[in-house]
Amino acid sequence: MLGQERGTCSGSDLYFQTPSVSAQHLLYYMTSCGYYYTDYDYRIERQDYFSYLVCYISEGRLSVTSGGRTMVAVPGQIVFLNCHEPHEYHTIGNSEFVWIHLDGVNTGDFFKQVEQQQEGFVFDTPCANEIKDRIYEIVFACRNDQLPGETRLSHKLNGILTALLDGAGEREERQGADSPIVTAIQFIRDHYSQQISLIDVASSVNMSQYHFSRLFKKACGYSPHEYLILTRLNRAKHLLKTTELPIKTIAQSVGYQNVTTFTNAFTGRVGLSPTLFRKYPI
Repeated sequence: MLGQERGTCSGSDLYFQTPSVSAQHLLYYMTSCGYYYTDYDYRIERQDYFSYLVCYISEGRLSVTSGGRTMVAVPGQIVFLNCHEPHEYHTIGNSEFVWIHLDGVNTGDFFKQVEQQQEGFVFDTPCANEIKDRIYEIVFACRNDQLPGETRLSHKLNGILTALLDGAGEREERQGADSPIVTAIQFIRDHYSQQISLIDVASSVNMSQYHFSRLFKKACGYSPHEYLILTRLNRAKHLLKTTELPIKTIAQSVGYQNVTTFTNAFTGRVGLSPTLFRKYPI
């Protein structure tokens, strides 16, 4: 379908999809998508569009404003925008981009996490080409009247959201063994049974506590303290299921000197006490 919005040029595609009530409650769903060629006249300004926008810039520039902040997307970058909030975006000169409006289930939680990790709604990511290809696959399906049913479409949209979330962690992994995050993770894995603190972990990569915590959470999606707790609990689960060691001994072997503290941490995260977890069939 030829897009005819102001500022769109010949060759632009625009498609709409109305989700069922069940899809809105249970699935991820698309409301519109397209592939645009634009000029200086393309501008969108809304108070609310009841969805989230994911966009890949192929050529030109896209200026995006939301929450009192303006960011400019350039070729190869991704835009992930909360269109439930007042927003404005416009192209700077002739531009080309593929886009999709989506929502549903916990899309808002994905957005909050990605925005925090990427420190904004316009960013670089190693997953950019994957995201572009996933969006274009949906646009192409619309173009050929082959859009899948709502359940399969939800799966495809989840792939886009997961790729957005995976970008920051993927970037750290690609940096290799010298990455401070990789080094810190290995330090935690090697010393989780000891009484280590955030200071110890940050010192292992020669960083201040504040800078290290911020970098770690941006890369992994959770704090170093949370990672340490999960590492300890995962080891405790293994010992509970594969040995007959007393709970107190297991607690001490995974870094808890106080068995009550261990039991509370385990029960709070797992939903079962260590004793019940040991008895509970897998």
